[in-house]
Amino acid sequence: MIEDKKVKLGQFFTTGDVWLKPQIINFIYESGCDIAYDPFAGAGHLINISESYGINKIVGLDIDETHGWDINDSLKNIPSIDNAIIITNPPYLSKQSATRKKMDLSEYFDHSIYDDLYLIALDRMIQAQKYVVAIIPESFINSSYRKKNLLSSITILEENPFEDTDAPVCVACFDGVEKDFKEIKVYKNGIFENDLETIESIRLVPNNHIKATFNNLDGWLGIRAVDSTNDKTVIKFDFKENIKYDWENRIKVSSRHFTLVDIKVPENLKKDFVDKCNEILETIRVESSDTILTPFMGNTKNGIRRRRLDFKLARAIMELAYDSIIEKN
Repeated sequence: MIEDKKVKLGQFFTTGDVWLKPQIINFIYESGCDIAYDPFAGAGHLINISESYGINKIVGLDIDETHGWDINDSLKNIPSIDNAIIITNPPYLSKQSATRKKMDLSEYFDHSIYDDLYLIALDRMIQAQKYVVAIIPESFINSSYRKKNLLSSITILEENPFEDTDAPVCVACFDGVEKDFKEIKVYKNGIFENDLETIESIRLVPNNHIKATFNNLDGWLGIRAVDSTNDKTVIKFDFKENIKYDWENRIKVSSRHFTLVDIKVPENLKKDFVDKCNEILETIRVESSDTILTPFMGNTKNGIRRRRLDFKLARAIMELAYDSIIEKN
């Protein structure tokens, strides 16, 4: 029953302070706030270590009365508090997942443009307070969230801050000041990687000018679309026969981790095409510090976040590779 309740409320509890990187501590200090405020307080792990970031007063709210905080449904409204900085881990649950689990969350989704509870929570938090520090899904980086221009920084966490899930997450710091994406810093753990504008400029978008059918057993092009836990077995394009996988029995319409693609490429140019696809993929991974690719559950044995290549980006890579080799030849 406890697990069912946690799932329904979208609760994942943080442990320790692995999320508290130097740039995040600096952000909290520089806010000048003297209250650590968590409207989704849960067990209180985030604000109960507030002395680590120089704050001695805490305020918590939660919808679950068993945690001992004042009761509040913070997905509907968050009271404002003077000189407080929100530091929280809001609930994560998509509309699709809620429907699949037969959960009626229409009271939240019917009045929102967003399809995940954490995005609804972000809007409520930004309305309530100028300064917000939120541990949220890493997929936020690639989302179309409309208030990204209020960000100060995003920090990708490769070390898991949770006790009960290995969901890939980041820490989003909002300062309430509208700015260009080039002013928003992106970190991986404690290391600055790039600004958000540069990362966005690396993103490829397909224009669908070449026919390519995914999950087609007649396809000659295989794609391993997810990194393994083995650092040497990574996402790649290759000839079907070069990828060890039970294509005949395991490829389905819904397959996302491995796929066969039917795409027309002259026989004498197929090897060049495969090589070009992998070259473009590697360039994207290096130049974006992997942030363009979808985060995947768990890390490699060396502690690097695993990634998945979504079919939209895969299509864009193939189009660019195709145009390149056809023009060259």
